[in-house]
Parts: sequence; structure tokens; C-alpha cells
Amino acid sequence: MMIGYLRVLPLSILGLVIGLNGCQRETPAEKPQASQAPSVIDQAVRQSVDAIQTPMDKARGVERTLNEAAGRTADRVQEGTP
Repeated sequence: MMIGYLRVLPLSILGLVIGLNGCQRETPAEKPQASQAPSVIDQAVRQSVDAIQTPMDKARGVERTLNEAAGRTADRVQEGTP
């Protein structure tokens, strides 16, 4: 039983010393973040929106063309029936 205390006590003291030494350290100063100009942020947002909007505009154009073609086909079919 005495041997257990002889092992635990030095380890406890070592842990306490390391812990107290670690608590006395000062926190490192935070590095200031470089603030980005609002124009850079606005430009990034515009590019993101354009990257999404351009394919959507093309898809709307294709949809419009297909609807017009379907309308013309329907008109031809109705003209052909007596």
C-alpha cells in the first residue's frame, strides 16, 4: 500500500507543477485580421450571383424556345385536322 502512495504522490506533484506553470503563461496576442474592402466583397458576391444567374437565364431561353416550338406544333396539328 505504501508503494502505491510513493508512485501517486510524485506524479500528482509533477502534474500540479506543470498545471500551475501552464496557467501562468500569457495568452498570445491575437493577430489582427486584414479587413477586406467592401468592394472586394461586393465583387465576390456579384461573381457568385452571375455564376448562378447566367445558366438560369440560358435555361429560361431554352424553355421559352421549346414552349414556342410546342405551340407551333400544336397549331400545325390543329390545322391538319378537319
